[in-house]
Amino acid sequence: MKHLLNRCRAVLAIALVCLIGASCTDTETTDKTSFVIYYSGLTDIGPSMEGIVSSPTYKGATPSEFAITAISLKGEPYTGSGFSIHPDNGAISVSNTKDLPVGLYRISVSCQSGGKTHQFDNVAEVNMMAPVPDGIKVEPNKLTADYADIIDAASTVQLPTAQVTTEGEHVSISKYEIADGEYKRFFAITPSGEISIVKGSADILPGKYVLNLKLTTKAGEGIFENALEVNVTSKPLSLTYAPATGKVEEETMGGSTFAGNAPLLKGSTDEVVYSIAAVTPATNKIGIDAQTGALSVAAGHGFKAGQRYVVDVKVANTYAPEGVTFAAAFAIEVVSFIEPVANLAYDNATRTQATAFELKHTPAFVGDEASFEFVDLDAALQGQLAIDHEGTITARKGNTLALGNHTLKVKASNSKNAVTTSFTLTIKENENFFTYIRYGNNLGLPVEGNAYQYRAYSADELEALDIPAPTTDLRAGAKVTWSVQAIHQMKGITITETGVLKPAKGGWKDAQCGLVMVTATAGEGEEAVSVSVPVFFHCAAAINGVSVEYSPFVLQADPKKQTRSVTPKLVGVTDSSLFLMDYRRTFNYYNINGNHVNGQPSVSGSFLQGLWDRYFETAGGSLNYSSKNPMSYYVNEKDLSQALAYVDKDGSVVVNPNKWTDGEYANGAFIGQMTFTTDGNVDYLNNSKNTNQVFPIFIYLQ
Repeated sequence: MKHLLNRCRAVLAIALVCLIGASCTDTETTDKTSFVIYYSGLTDIGPSMEGIVSSPTYKGATPSEFAITAISLKGEPYTGSGFSIHPDNGAISVSNTKDLPVGLYRISVSCQSGGKTHQFDNVAEVNMMAPVPDGIKVEPNKLTADYADIIDAASTVQLPTAQVTTEGEHVSISKYEIADGEYKRFFAITPSGEISIVKGSADILPGKYVLNLKLTTKAGEGIFENALEVNVTSKPLSLTYAPATGKVEEETMGGSTFAGNAPLLKGSTDEVVYSIAAVTPATNKIGIDAQTGALSVAAGHGFKAGQRYVVDVKVANTYAPEGVTFAAAFAIEVVSFIEPVANLAYDNATRTQATAFELKHTPAFVGDEASFEFVDLDAALQGQLAIDHEGTITARKGNTLALGNHTLKVKASNSKNAVTTSFTLTIKENENFFTYIRYGNNLGLPVEGNAYQYRAYSADELEALDIPAPTTDLRAGAKVTWSVQAIHQMKGITITETGVLKPAKGGWKDAQCGLVMVTATAGEGEEAVSVSVPVFFHCAAAINGVSVEYSPFVLQADPKKQTRSVTPKLVGVTDSSLFLMDYRRTFNYYNINGNHVNGQPSVSGSFLQGLWDRYFETAGGSLNYSSKNPMSYYVNEKDLSQALAYVDKDGSVVVNPNKWTDGEYANGAFIGQMTFTTDGNVDYLNNSKNTNQVFPIFIYLQ
């Protein structure tokens, strides 16, 4: 867990927030532009923090020749040092932070892609913060909790907490936050400064986590570095050798040896010690490194071909000093001869852009127990190509390998020797390749930065909506198949062969919103390319004489940041100060570009069910999948940070940060019913007889 500790200390409070771009899957892409880059990581940093942001993700041809073109500080040009960018992979480095002036930095980046230069203004933000004033501390500043108690949402064990305190009364804290970071979701802080561990965090791992806090005082926002260390402890939980078998040559005049790989241990590494619990059949010729767990056989073992030794490994640590035995963790087979690797070669290959493919080495290759790896793989190819234990190289459909020639170098090795070869992979243009579909809206909103959305005021108007064919970057004359799927409401909608959407009267639902997914597929077979986009609709009918109109009625929200919608236009309300609205029921989530399960909170395994689980674990109360509590302003009025989202008193919808995640952040659309009252009676919002029911807005998380 040393690497985890180091990452926590150096990076946990650091996250770069994307202003442009979206991640995409093989066949579904939510368009922003034909080529985009996306940075994630680094946001709030302090005077002693340094970090490297991982290379950006992107949509389009593989980028290169990255350069920082401009940096602004508080809106003014900044020419000082502290920021740099790797020209090949786009990684932005932040260094010498102790000399950086305090403030919000916006970084503009250029790069080459597809033979063109692309400019991205303000693509990354870094908030350099001053230290918090002296006199602030956390008591205690170290917490220890057992892994089993954390991951078990039903456990009655009370997890430890820590409290931010001040010495005397010279410092007043008005806002407490955990600084952004990769592990922020595992922890929570209340408006009064109590820090806790989120129970039910199934993807947390044993290890030490160091938290940095962002605190607001009369002097402004400040960073409290290394405020709290949380040690998640456990006995050894699992031990995995990959592979779990190995071969050693029988003893010869020249002798033979075996050296295995270190295993992956799940569990605390405090005072970890590996030992052999048993070998079947018994032998004392197999050794183990007590610190790493790597198994070995020294020369002079005397093993004979055909023998097989199964090793049980014991792992002890501070929390299980007696050790935990993992039976049959590894097996060593004795063979008469291990053939050295030789004749490794791959034929030069040409493959088509964005298609799945595999490349195998030539049949002339020989060698037993060989492992394969790339050598000096170009940063632009990392994550795009994979190589397996047989030396087969693969790329997934939708890969973004750049057009042109790529030199690949592969090494095969075993206990006898290693050989390296190289070959050329050429990526040729895919005539079907395209990246975007753009529909626009009928609300008078800019296309850029807004989801595709259309409003109608009657079933007849819905049917008559003029939704022109979308713009795309499809090639002229491309063979394209268009399809549309009604995801939420919008029954009967169709699409023409040019992509023109045709809503139907039967899709009308009073005061509700609809969602459809449009997909265009260019070409056929392996070289076919598909792009999908969501299109939203609002059936703007009045309910009991009152209509509620948000423009836009799709709130695009970054699940890592707090986002607020516009306030709605109210028609039929005589005194807006008495108009109240709250989320009530019928909550649905629809995955778009993520990996989450659709459905309401009551659907087993659904994304919303997990969010409801975590809400009740932290906010308290009896778990109820029919409850509105996770979305209610009035239920959470004393601590609105508990809610996933809520309707504020002015009618705007607020999405809270770091709530829409189960380890993977949401990329999908959420909608729920709201109830309203026009007389200021809060109790009527929850009255079963309240017929003031509307679905006026989608939350589109991405």
